[in-house]
Amino acid sequence: MIDNLPILIVDDSLIVRQTVKNILAEIGYNNVCAVSNGVEALDKVKEKLSSKSDDMFKVIFLDRNMPEMDGLAFLKTFRNDLNITDTAVIMLTAYSDQESIIAALEAGAASYIIKPVPAEIIQKKMGIAEEWLAQHKKNA
Repeated sequence: MIDNLPILIVDDSLIVRQTVKNILAEIGYNNVCAVSNGVEALDKVKEKLSSKSDDMFKVIFLDRNMPEMDGLAFLKTFRNDLNITDTAVIMLTAYSDQESIIAALEAGAASYIIKPVPAEIIQKKMGIAEEWLAQHKKNA
C-alpha cells in the first residue's frame, strides 16, 4: 500500500461518499477528500495544481450521473483540458451497460465499479489503482 496516497471521492450521494471513505479508512487510506459533483472536483484539482505541491490526487472514485457536471464530462476535462494523466480514475456508478463502461474507459478511466459496492471490491480496485500508478510512473 502506498502511504498517504491522496484520494478524491466524487459522488452526489452523501451515503456513497461516506461509505467509500469509511471502507478506504478501514484498509489504511486516510488522505481522502470527498465532493458532491464534477464542478467541485475540478475546483479541488485546480487548487492542487495552483499550489504547485506534489500532492495531486492519485486515485479518484468518480460517479457518472451527478448534477452540475457528470463524471464523464469531469473525466474528459481532467484528462484532456488539464492534461492530468498520472491519476487512476475509478468510475463508481450504477450504469452497468457495456456502452457506459466502454465510454468511461475510452475517456481515461483506469477501472469501473458498479454500485452497490462491497468493501472487498474497493480494496481490490485500490490494488489495481496502485498497479496502474506504478506502471504509469515507469512509462512517464
